[in-house]
Amino acid sequence: MNEHNPIALEINKIQAHWRKAVSGNDPLRLVRFMILPEEARLYEGFFKLESSPHGQLDEVFVTHLTPFEDEDTFSAAIIKDWLTTYDNSAALFQEMETKDSAMLWDPAPFRQLPAAAPQDKQLLQLLASFREALPHQPKTLVLSLLPWQVSDTRSFANWLTRLLKLGIPAGVRITVVDHVGKDYLLINDRPFPGQIISFHVPLQLANAIQRLATAGNPNDPEIAYRKCLFEMGNAARDKDIKRLHYWGERMLEVTQRSGNKGLFVTAHLSYAGMLFNFKRDPQLPLLLEKATRIAKQGVQMGDNACLALLIQAYGYQGAYAQVRRNYSTAIEWFLQQAALAEQHQYLSQAATSWYQAVELSRRKDSGRYHTLLEQAYKCGIPMTDDEISSSVYSFLAADYHDYAYTNKQSTLVLEIDERMSRVFGKEWKAEVDKLKKSKIKSLMQPQLGEEEEEAEETADSPTEKR
Repeated sequence: MNEHNPIALEINKIQAHWRKAVSGNDPLRLVRFMILPEEARLYEGFFKLESSPHGQLDEVFVTHLTPFEDEDTFSAAIIKDWLTTYDNSAALFQEMETKDSAMLWDPAPFRQLPAAAPQDKQLLQLLASFREALPHQPKTLVLSLLPWQVSDTRSFANWLTRLLKLGIPAGVRITVVDHVGKDYLLINDRPFPGQIISFHVPLQLANAIQRLATAGNPNDPEIAYRKCLFEMGNAARDKDIKRLHYWGERMLEVTQRSGNKGLFVTAHLSYAGMLFNFKRDPQLPLLLEKATRIAKQGVQMGDNACLALLIQAYGYQGAYAQVRRNYSTAIEWFLQQAALAEQHQYLSQAATSWYQAVELSRRKDSGRYHTLLEQAYKCGIPMTDDEISSSVYSFLAADYHDYAYTNKQSTLVLEIDERMSRVFGKEWKAEVDKLKKSKIKSLMQPQLGEEEEEAEETADSPTEKR
């Protein structure tokens, strides 16, 4: 790891705190990192680093992103993922082995486990047997859990409590991530004295990112752009509109001088995005209008970067119209965004734009809802299964399925059922519903309030795109 890298230095802080609070503390069984939402990616990097041959801590980390769906099936899901990862890591284990450090673990006892749930005991036995097989004993095994989706945080906490009651084996620890001030995974530690620790590591992530992004030649237009962007962000945080405009104008100047049309458009969109914190500022619509016009010029000149920016500009225009409560205008901008993305085969982006238009029409212009929903469904017909599973198209398909079912369109119902079952399984509607809920339930994302959730479902927030 580059010790001069500002991000690496922040990870070093986490490692140092771990050594001080966790390493050598034999009774510990559960470690709960308390983090801020914006630190999630950094902690993900920390766990991935420690799970690799380049890890700096003495413990052996194994990180799993297994989604948490139910407390009675989570252990079985981890066992399945563990065995798959182990089988796919044979070459790595062989590379790491020497005459004195052979890894001799037998996974066979865990391949044919009884189907009856839960399998908590089997998971703990797997962890104990794997730890015992590690070379250079004594070693501590750390199972780091970063579920990419959590259906219910209370059930997740119940599952952790069950493992503690069963008795997590000596030399084995489980590590989870929780949010500062939220305590989604708070567990009563009285029955487990000395076994649970929770802590927050004070980090300076924003400062580290700024130092990393602005390192290099200050005369480089892209570095100058990033410098201005960070200063604008600080001004927006301080609600200092005068300072924000100062750095915004500087950003436009340096990017215009660069001659890079795409960077110039990006500067306009970034500036406008910051002004969404001051929705009534008269500069906001002017910046969006100019960004759209310059991006169109770039597209006409064959600039592919400007194509993506034009699609983004349409989304910003829609979002601005929406916050100004010009709902019909907002829908039209989202439809333009969808059409352009679809024309150039950006189908996942097109699905997102359709979803924004459809959801907004459902709430604010119901007379158009079913027509737009049908068009949105047809937009996704050319999508691959992977594109469907990783986009919001499944939400549109589920809504259209309900519409077809209500209107007794049996052929269409069967068509949607067949397609979505292929992607998500027979219980596809339940799976899609979980995906929707994961937008606010995931531990690796900030929790949203009702107003924020509504905005999230109907329009991308411009301030998230900067």
